[in-house]
Amino acid sequence: MLTMVPGAGCGGTQATIAMPEVSHSKLELQPSPTKIPKDFPLNQPVSHATQIGFVTPTHYETFPNDLQSTFKSAVDHEFSAAPEKAGISVAVYANHTLWTYATGEANVTVEMTADTPMFISSTSKTFLSALILKQIESGLYDLTDQLGTVLANHPDFPSFAPDKINPAVTIQELLTMSSGLPDYSKNTEGIGKTFSQPSWKPSDKINLVQSEYIEPGSFKYNDTNPALLGLIAEFYAGQSLADLYRQAFYAPLGIQAITLPEEGIPWHQDIFADKAEQFTEPTIAFPYADLSRWSSGFGNMILAAPFELGYYITGQGRIRWACCEIVSTPESIARWAYDLYSSNGSAISKSTRTALINSVSPNRVPPWNRPRTVPEEYGYFVAKKTFRLPNDTLITAYGHRGSGGGYSSWMHYSPELDLSISILANSDLKYKLGGETFAGTCRFENPGNCISLSIFEAYSNIQGTVVP
Repeated sequence: MLTMVPGAGCGGTQATIAMPEVSHSKLELQPSPTKIPKDFPLNQPVSHATQIGFVTPTHYETFPNDLQSTFKSAVDHEFSAAPEKAGISVAVYANHTLWTYATGEANVTVEMTADTPMFISSTSKTFLSALILKQIESGLYDLTDQLGTVLANHPDFPSFAPDKINPAVTIQELLTMSSGLPDYSKNTEGIGKTFSQPSWKPSDKINLVQSEYIEPGSFKYNDTNPALLGLIAEFYAGQSLADLYRQAFYAPLGIQAITLPEEGIPWHQDIFADKAEQFTEPTIAFPYADLSRWSSGFGNMILAAPFELGYYITGQGRIRWACCEIVSTPESIARWAYDLYSSNGSAISKSTRTALINSVSPNRVPPWNRPRTVPEEYGYFVAKKTFRLPNDTLITAYGHRGSGGGYSSWMHYSPELDLSISILANSDLKYKLGGETFAGTCRFENPGNCISLSIFEAYSNIQGTVVP
């Protein structure tokens, strides 16, 4: 029996599994008079195979041909400079206007297409924070409510060790990753067992923590925080995250996505050898990574490992749950960024969007920030990045990075340009450290940010001015 598998170093870290001082911004919301959650089952709903047709809609307007050519050149230039890669897929979206492009391979004999679904990794956190803020706006609980209060009646809460899971941390401290809670992903042995155990529920992740908590207040990117928030969201709605996301965001916004593990492969006796041929149409892109665990070099992880794709993606769904479990395409995620952050978007209310945007703080710098670049700021599972164009124009971008387990994700929305970008890759796409292996003028960035910089520059130039 396999006990260790590569996990998801979400958000740009390379930990076994995915992934900050407290913001004082607060939603002006009417509290619920009762705040009593719906009946909640002890066991997580059994996951089921979900057939989703990932097809890029054709009703969008198109960008000018010369701009499309510039976008493509930017992707090709940066992708070719990455020494270890498989495939990449990109979408650029402005109000009702879309460009998509893909190159490379999704599997050894399968080309990457714009319709090929992939893990969006820690970009999934943007759905969770939006859901939490919507529940707060509905009066289910408040930003200042403590964990021990909101989960007091949860059937699994008594299993959380009080010296490890601080009941006094607030919703806001969880949202800003300033809770001081230990990181369950440090328990590598426990993570490995998560893949193979016949039954599983989200609270099992929380019980993987091994060390004692520290006092809240200091920023520490840590996926115990979204795991607890996911537990809270499900508890107060009486539904799984998969159902909540589909009802609140996927269906209303026309987003093509699935939420693992609930909408993935059912766990069964032969899951270890499950090829996941009926997982989605088309099949999810295979992960590419360092193969030293099983052979040598870089390549297709599933072909090298002693397990099939069904086992891998179902296990990833378990350890990524609530932090980085969504599978989608760049078209859907670019539109999601637009609907979430743009004043023209409809994912959340205006007041909630304001609270989300204002939650970022320079005292919280995410771990994927690169040296010699303007430091990013982190908020309610949103990062604020500043891009400096060659003409010294500054472009603000809101979004979230994601990587690990053989996948990478970048999501950016610029309010100055009213433009969003989504980039997905089926590898931990990056440049190697050292002079000549960096690409072009974007020397101190990663491929996704370099592509985004070129796209923002091209779009800004063709508009002739930056939207104030």
